[in-house]
Amino acid sequence: MTHPTRLGKYMIDGVLGSGAMGVVYQATDTVIQRRVALKTIQRSLIDGDMSGLSVAARFRNEAQAAGRLTHPGIVSIYDYGEDGDTAFIAMEFVEGRDLSKVLSVNPIMSEPMLLQVMDQLLAALHYAHEHGVWHRDIKPANLILTQSGQLKITDFGIARIRDAGITQVTSTIGTHGYMAPEQYRGQDIDHRVDIFAAGVLLYRLLAGVPPFAGAPEAIMYKVMHITPVVPSAASDVKRTLQLDSVVVKALAKDVKDRYESAGAFREALRLHAGKSSQANPVIASVLSGDETVVDPKAAQLLQRPPMSPVGTPAGASTSGSTSPSNWDADMLSSVERALASFVGPLAKMLVKQAAAKSADLDTLIGAVAQHLQNDDERLRFKAKVMKTGTSGTGSGTGQGTARTGFTGLSGLLGRGGAQGSSDSSALTGHAQAGSGSAAQQTLTPEFIAHATRVLASHMGPLAKVVIKKASTQSANTQQFIDQLVQQCADGVDRDQLRQQLLQGLGAQPKA
Repeated sequence: MTHPTRLGKYMIDGVLGSGAMGVVYQATDTVIQRRVALKTIQRSLIDGDMSGLSVAARFRNEAQAAGRLTHPGIVSIYDYGEDGDTAFIAMEFVEGRDLSKVLSVNPIMSEPMLLQVMDQLLAALHYAHEHGVWHRDIKPANLILTQSGQLKITDFGIARIRDAGITQVTSTIGTHGYMAPEQYRGQDIDHRVDIFAAGVLLYRLLAGVPPFAGAPEAIMYKVMHITPVVPSAASDVKRTLQLDSVVVKALAKDVKDRYESAGAFREALRLHAGKSSQANPVIASVLSGDETVVDPKAAQLLQRPPMSPVGTPAGASTSGSTSPSNWDADMLSSVERALASFVGPLAKMLVKQAAAKSADLDTLIGAVAQHLQNDDERLRFKAKVMKTGTSGTGSGTGQGTARTGFTGLSGLLGRGGAQGSSDSSALTGHAQAGSGSAAQQTLTPEFIAHATRVLASHMGPLAKVVIKKASTQSANTQQFIDQLVQQCADGVDRDQLRQQLLQGLGAQPKA
């Protein structure tokens, strides 16, 4: 199909996925230079179709429901708009894979990882429920897992908002096997349909098989009338965790017998898992937020870039493409690695495109740097390239430039700037600007506590892991801040994070 190059103020960068109703693009907000995921729907699919009214309502409902939620475990909604025959939702760009794909390659998840998934899910659901929103379609395909192990809920298309009749869909819409009995009966529902669905997921993670399986009619009958065998007896998967009673309560047929809240479900899970921590000490570390665990098979899947360039069919591989023959492959790889820390998997495509049009290294660096958001990112990108030592053979005059240093700083910044040997001092001065000479300040417990609070507001419990790692690798406050910005989870606004961290330098003693 033919893809647009722009929708509203958003420049289309690539295809993340496609379905029956529309395409999900990676795009750039040209006003504030922010990467987004752009979920689209074609009006032609709903015009003149009475049943399509619910499709349109679901699409608008997703923007309204998730748009009122701000939580590290929920994909943020930024904007809703229309352009010609296409309606779209601009949302947080998250580099990861949905849990259904992760389970396809890693069907028997380790106990620490499955607890990590459930703990994050229930924390995010508790937040959504407290804000009057219940999802109604919790399932693996609507849960995104990032490379760092962070989980995010997406697709609030059939969410119900308490005390607001903005959705026109019935309570029976959902996914077979994850819908609660009251959804099948068409009864009034509340947030506890999400607790039932989360219980189904916990059962699936523990046993490796779903509690309700078969044809849709058979699943409906089982959900409404049959109590499944407990997870520990459902398969040959051996678990040290004793969570049968937790699953049974979450899957109660009568809504009054389930956990009253996702928070109560989470606390019960933590309590029972804590009893198993002596048998598996990693469990205690995961639940305390001191460690994250991603199983090796899952990690391998999460490292693969999910986007196809515009004009390439979604799902088509670009990993086998080769770099222009007149560029040294090692040198281009170094530039890709430096750029990837800012733009993720898109770096490979951007560097390849720039290399095809660049005669020397200065031009290449300047071309790819234009995709970064501001001068600070461009300077830090240049420093990363210099640090990796791109001394390979380039094209034309690029050979000399690679060996003697980068003279194209003005091209990097898009304006006048320091050149040659003064580049490093220019970078240092920029990094220290407004930070009270952070590079000279000793890292203190007070600043670490401040940074923990700031990062937790962006990443939730996973912040502790990043803080702990960065503090052991940093000799001063500036290095610590740089580490946090580089290692923060996917989707975090790095510029905002840096500014918030710098605000805590006022009380820092000088070394």
